[in-house]
Amino acid sequence: MFRSTNQLANELHQESKFSGQSAGEYSDVKDFLEVTRGIVVSFEVYPQNYEGIFGVTWDRFTAAKIGLNQISDQYLKNYPQSMLEPIANGLNNLSLSIKKMEKMSVWEVTEEDNDIKRINYLKKQFNNAREELDQGLNFLEQAAEQFLQKSKSSLDAKQSELNQKEESDLILLSIASTLYFLLVTSLAFVIYKSFASPIRKLESAAKSSIEDNRPFTLKESGPYEIKSLIRRLQGLILGLESTVKKRTSSLQAKTVQLQAKTVQLQEEMVQRKELETQLVHAQKMEAVGQLASGIAHEINSPSQFANDNILFLKDAVDGFIAKLRGEATAPDLKELQFLVENAPEAVDQAKEGISRITTIVKSMKNFAYKDAESAKRPSDLNQAIQSTIVVATNEWKYHAELKLELDENLPFVPCNIGEINQVVLNLVVNGAHAIRDRFQEAQKGNLKVSTMHYADAGCVVISINDDGGGIPKKVQTRIFEPFFTTKEVGVGTGQGLAIAHNVIVKSHSGQIWFDTQEGVGTTFFIKLPMDNKGVEDK
Repeated sequence: MFRSTNQLANELHQESKFSGQSAGEYSDVKDFLEVTRGIVVSFEVYPQNYEGIFGVTWDRFTAAKIGLNQISDQYLKNYPQSMLEPIANGLNNLSLSIKKMEKMSVWEVTEEDNDIKRINYLKKQFNNAREELDQGLNFLEQAAEQFLQKSKSSLDAKQSELNQKEESDLILLSIASTLYFLLVTSLAFVIYKSFASPIRKLESAAKSSIEDNRPFTLKESGPYEIKSLIRRLQGLILGLESTVKKRTSSLQAKTVQLQAKTVQLQEEMVQRKELETQLVHAQKMEAVGQLASGIAHEINSPSQFANDNILFLKDAVDGFIAKLRGEATAPDLKELQFLVENAPEAVDQAKEGISRITTIVKSMKNFAYKDAESAKRPSDLNQAIQSTIVVATNEWKYHAELKLELDENLPFVPCNIGEINQVVLNLVVNGAHAIRDRFQEAQKGNLKVSTMHYADAGCVVISINDDGGGIPKKVQTRIFEPFFTTKEVGVGTGQGLAIAHNVIVKSHSGQIWFDTQEGVGTTFFIKLPMDNKGVEDK
């Protein structure tokens, strides 16, 4: 059905193409007729005394001959020579009469009898040739009209035939589709009754048995394949129930073992955290022990200074008392004047010395603080850094000028402040030692400790910069390894930076890195997150 429809469509396409060619052919014929008839019309339109009338006529003769040759060459099938020869003869005769008229100047009429007779004769030849040509042109025009009409009629017939075929195909297709739908519906109903319904019952029984722990009691029904499936599924469910019971019993036993191991693991984790805290604190105390002599010197100097001023004040008080009692040993007026002038300054100096001792002791207390629970609490990082700098004073003051650039708007940072103190101390002491190893005894380097709060990134960054010798390139990848050190045997243990890395990265979920250049210096950076979730114990 569709092949015949496609064939008709192809035929219509060919007919349409042929009709288009016919229209083009008809247009060419019409152009030729218009040009040829224009030859005669020009003699009727232009004035008889118009000198250029013969030039216009010969141009149209040329166009007419070209058009006639085109029809003869391209459309000979539809317009045979028997139809075109009268037109060619008419054109030739008309051409001869016009040439004679052009030579005789027929439009210039005189009163001589010979001229008038000749002119009348030429006009008669012209009219005869024109009638012959008009007759041929009329036949050609009728043939062109008939051929064009025939082409249009054939195209319309093909279009009508195709439309009728498509309508009949649509009716047949609708009938076939309806029959096919009825067949498929009937087949689906039969299949459902034979297979789908038993399978649905089987699925419901299996679900009830597995999820609700009910016995599998479905009666065998349906085709042989469904009955076989019911029997096999019943055996599978019974075996599955037995297997589930065995595995449940085994799983319960493993669960008890797993719970016991979980409790043991939790205890080990608590012990490990405690050991890590003790290790950091022990390393801190070791550092304090190494700094003890320097701290003692730091305390001794203001203590001696305050003691000297207190002794001076004691002598001044004893002199004032003796003067009041009128004793012979009382100081004279000049001595009293000296005591009056210097006693207030001695009091201020003694107060300053005691204040310095208090600051050192307080810094030692803050630095040596141990958080037994290793908890992270909001802490004043700037104050902790200042205390650490005071504790390490004896390590850096002979080798470097230390500069603090602490962010005044730094918020409290959630951290274990004791562990952060230890990290800062290690980095400050390392920087001081690097400066000591680079410069001569008479020279001092520069140490700079700074803090900065980055609100957008939600973090705080501590930087410790020194202008020591820098870290050699060959050891830069190993400086955070435990027990690795570039110092002499007995001077360094190689634990300082390893503990710093463990404290910052593992305990505080932060970052520690460095930027170094040999012969220029090193800067260590410590990044601590402000999010409490990021510093939970691990």
